Amino acid sequence: MKKTAWLGLVLSVLLSACSDAGGYDGRAGTASDTSAGGAEANSVGQASTPPRAEDNAPSIQLVPNERVKLVVATYYLSEQVKEAVKKYEKLHPNIEIELHASSTSGENLNDVLNKREQFVKTNNAALLAGSGPDVIELDELPSDQYAKRQLLVDLNKLMKQDPNFHREQYFDNVLDHSQDSGKLYGMPLYFSLVGLFGDADAIEKAGVTFEDSKWTLNDFIDIAKQLKQKGSYKYSYSEWPSNLLVNMVSENYAQLVSGTNGNAYFDTDALADMMRKVTTLGDEELIYKSVESGITNKLDSRAVDSSDVDAYFSQMEVYSLRDAVVRSPYKHTKLYIKPHPANAGDGGYFKPFGTLGINGNSAHPEVAWDFIKYLLNDESVQSYVGEFDDNPGFPLKRSVYEHQADKIKSDGVKDYDDSTVKVDPAFLEQMGSYLSKAVNAVRGPSKIEEIVDEQSEAFFSGQKSAEAAAKLIGNKIDLLLNE
Repeated sequence: MKKTAWLGLVLSVLLSACSDAGGYDGRAGTASDTSAGGAEANSVGQASTPPRAEDNAPSIQLVPNERVKLVVATYYLSEQVKEAVKKYEKLHPNIEIELHASSTSGENLNDVLNKREQFVKTNNAALLAGSGPDVIELDELPSDQYAKRQLLVDLNKLMKQDPNFHREQYFDNVLDHSQDSGKLYGMPLYFSLVGLFGDADAIEKAGVTFEDSKWTLNDFIDIAKQLKQKGSYKYSYSEWPSNLLVNMVSENYAQLVSGTNGNAYFDTDALADMMRKVTTLGDEELIYKSVESGITNKLDSRAVDSSDVDAYFSQMEVYSLRDAVVRSPYKHTKLYIKPHPANAGDGGYFKPFGTLGINGNSAHPEVAWDFIKYLLNDESVQSYVGEFDDNPGFPLKRSVYEHQADKIKSDGVKDYDDSTVKVDPAFLEQMGSYLSKAVNAVRGPSKIEEIVDEQSEAFFSGQKSAEAAAKLIGNKIDLLLNE
């Protein structure tokens, strides 16, 4: 995969603070003596009467003196989660949480990526063998393969059985559209928004109207031509062509893949059409090759003059309200929904993060669920901000987001130079609306995106037609989906 395609992953890896990885002893729900960053084991004691649910106490009832060890494996591990583990164990003296985390630091980038690969291989092998941890972070793992083999617990069943879980307290649009065939195999603690930052003033001045909740790629190309003809910007869209194609596959995966276990099929006709549309954007000089021009770095600063961008729209992944404000490249920035197939939902795109699943072979699925629920309600976990003022994403719990929005509305945000930036209330309102209406889940990096990235080179270099390249890509993906 190209270096640019790894950019988001690499930044997350280098900015994460985690401890070294431990090993499993081969049984689900147990671990070897080597653990990473885990909380100290608590002594066995009586299960205390749970405090009020609104105080974030666990809702499970344990048999007196029953000892439970819960093994939790994660790639990204924050200090907030470590502290939450200690608090959870204090509430339940009979439960020991043993954390296993990968090391996300290294001598160089290759060292970091090798450690990530080791995390994936180790945990993938354990889960496929019917062992592994009770709770597993799925962001880096092929969770769809586990779901297909029924290796993960359907969290919907546990949520319905839990009277102390109130789905409406969370962004239920994210929960609803993180499902696989009506089942929820992973609970995201956070999520980012994926869309287009656009210059709302320049678009209005050009007199071109559109409804981004419904526009297809064909619509976008027509609108881009109109904007270029009537407006002041030279280009309509800032992105590298091959990256654009990979992003489109990630964002529209649900529409590109049909069928189920053993009979999954990748729509090569739709892929070929996407490839032709991407080249049309290039041939019509509607796309601004941001990687080549260095615009990616410019978009990291709010101080950039909109004329430096030279495009009406730029691909953007937003992790927080502050992130949205300080990275807005225009005086009046608006977050637009990306063009999407007609059969996709009208809402925007989101990418789940910190997604936790429960091993189908765990001896303690109810305890595992209660721990996940605790993290969803822990204020410090949900409002996490990293050492470098980075965020893993918006909190899944609505009340935490609403508190953040109220504070930013009154206090503004700190820019990169530590100055205070006042926030337009209309922008906050628009962001809140986008958050509540995002219905299209974006996949993280996977073998499928690697295949598209590598094999599409023959098309973009002119060596193969769209149909031939798409057929080759489809054959490789079909083999992967049905293995």
